[in-house]
Amino acid sequence: MTYNICIPIPIKSNNLGEIKVVVDRALLFNPEFIELRFDFIDTFQNITPDFVESLKNFIKNKSNIILTFRHHSEGGQIKIDEHERLKILKVLMDSQPEFFDIEMNSDIETLSNIISLSYMKKVNLIFSYHNFEKTLTNIMAKGIILRFEERITKNELNEFDILGKSIYKLIFTAQNFEDNLIPLELCKEFSKNNKKVISFCMGELGILSRILNIKLGSFLTYAALEEPTAPGQIKIDTLQQMYKLLFND
Repeated sequence: MTYNICIPIPIKSNNLGEIKVVVDRALLFNPEFIELRFDFIDTFQNITPDFVESLKNFIKNKSNIILTFRHHSEGGQIKIDEHERLKILKVLMDSQPEFFDIEMNSDIETLSNIISLSYMKKVNLIFSYHNFEKTLTNIMAKGIILRFEERITKNELNEFDILGKSIYKLIFTAQNFEDNLIPLELCKEFSKNNKKVISFCMGELGILSRILNIKLGSFLTYAALEEPTAPGQIKIDTLQQMYKLLFND
């Protein structure tokens, strides 16, 4: 069985030497994806085109690249004005990563700009939703996507079938073991309908969904190199050993 693992790397400063050491260590595990989380940076003014391009060159042709600057309301480590955040998002999009993660709850101006740039730059979009308090019901989770699609359609932003080509990411927080069933059900249902989805539960109680989601059709799952960037992340070496035992004959 083939499966995609993404290692998220928090970008905390503009020290290229230190970041390259971390990236090189991550690449030793041959991950299918590396996500660069820019919302951890000490000074957001350091996110310049040259800086982003340098980081991309560390990874280029060795792994697929996901870029994101997570909004503070959904786990981002920096709280800034949305106008300033949009400037950063544009810089990241201009670098033409393979994938770009943007929250479904972003304001319509932000979504409009990112969708337009994704078409021009040929960047795949991941439309994400993060709930750090609980796990929604199956119906409520699908309702989030439905309302998002209605917003996009109403504002005439689906001209190039961006919704049909993009990946939906629904991340919850498990309050009990049974909550693992929700993202696993979503992964199975979406994949059967040939839709790309990423879904699991955060937290220690959600670890099962982090492990099994790819078995049920999730586009990828996340693993930590060292420090987790979200609650419940499993270290990459441990996750790869689990998958070897579970899925490889």
